[in-house]
Amino acid sequence: MSEQVQCDFLRKRMVELREKNHKSQSDMAELIGCNKSTLSRAEKVGGSTSYKTVLGFAEDYCDKLGLTTEQKEQFLRGTRVVVTDTSALLKNVQLIDELSREYSKVIVPDIVENELDYIKDHKKNNSLSTTAWQILKSIDGKPNVITRDFHGNKNSGNNDTKIISVARACAEEFNCEVDIITNDAGFSARLSGNEKIHALFLGTYIARKQNLTDIDTLRKINAYYADSYDDIEKVLGISIPNADELNAYLPEGNGFTLIISVVRNRKEPMAGRKAKIRWLIAHGADVNKRDNGKYYLPPLSHSVQNGDFEMFKFLLHECGADPNVGSRNPDDSGKIRQKNDGNMPLMIAAWDNKKEFVRELCNDPRTSLNQQDGNGFTALIKACYWGWLECRDILLEAGADPKIVDRDGYTAEDRYMEFLETGRRRYGSYYKKTARRR
Repeated sequence: MSEQVQCDFLRKRMVELREKNHKSQSDMAELIGCNKSTLSRAEKVGGSTSYKTVLGFAEDYCDKLGLTTEQKEQFLRGTRVVVTDTSALLKNVQLIDELSREYSKVIVPDIVENELDYIKDHKKNNSLSTTAWQILKSIDGKPNVITRDFHGNKNSGNNDTKIISVARACAEEFNCEVDIITNDAGFSARLSGNEKIHALFLGTYIARKQNLTDIDTLRKINAYYADSYDDIEKVLGISIPNADELNAYLPEGNGFTLIISVVRNRKEPMAGRKAKIRWLIAHGADVNKRDNGKYYLPPLSHSVQNGDFEMFKFLLHECGADPNVGSRNPDDSGKIRQKNDGNMPLMIAAWDNKKEFVRELCNDPRTSLNQQDGNGFTALIKACYWGWLECRDILLEAGADPKIVDRDGYTAEDRYMEFLETGRRRYGSYYKKTARRR
């Protein structure tokens, strides 16, 4: 890929990011600490400023405007090429359009195009045929979306191997790193040892994806609490962000959304916190969106962790939060399920002996009592693991199944007997008890 193409793509993105954050060139020059004319030349499409200098300014834009590490990585994808595979395209008909806004070049291998063409003409499933037709249509007419032929033996190897071959050729041709966006877990193993080609799982891409965001406005909203938010635009001097922006991850903290930030903030009065969450939801914020931090938990799980029963009931009943949304690391998309995946609010409450939370969730008809996490633990097994008998009894009375086994083949009763033998305690000291195992 020529440096001019990379430069021009980054220049356009820089201008978009600057304008999205309501900054003039003079404002950015002052933030970065450079001359305005120098910055103007760097932003000029077709200009002579070197790629290295433009890239440096692009990184400065990200840093000075408060983008998170993930947002910065997404912003700088223009320095890479992306290669599509059929599985990812069929899962998301808008994918070509989205990728073309983030990457300077989107490569569609000819074998992918041929697969889509075959599906369009031969599949009896009209919905799938229509999807293939829509994808093929989206490929046409975009200057940075191009097809590339596979030049090897077309009768040798499967299509995944051929797509990887096209990606390798692109890495050499354009002298840059290449992402293969896929819905197939097998790509990672096939790319072992190749530093220039990376598998980007569709689930990861979607979970991490954020449009250019006005970070300053999000910061103002995050810091503001009141009994009413009707005049928030006037008070803060902002325009109300769209739903995508209200669901963005905040640059500070642990990958919190605005809603999660409110849930965790017990310093503010409850009335103001509830009013803020109502306002956020009314303007498109997702009450079930997970954080982007260590455990990838939704707001309801954060309220359980925080021991905030009033906030918990508010989210569950008034806001309609889904009690069955569990933890899920987007970076594990397409991979074997990890041990802590699927840790639902009921499981968290049972693990920590939060009886009132367990009872409230058991009384909600939406709650899946027997869901298992990546360890195979149900909420009942978690309660028995630490010997929380009241939680155990609440769950059993609600209809939890005591016969389910975890990944080690243990039932809830087995885990309780193990607890008696070891004397383990979730909190504080313990007195070791003994009991015969069955």
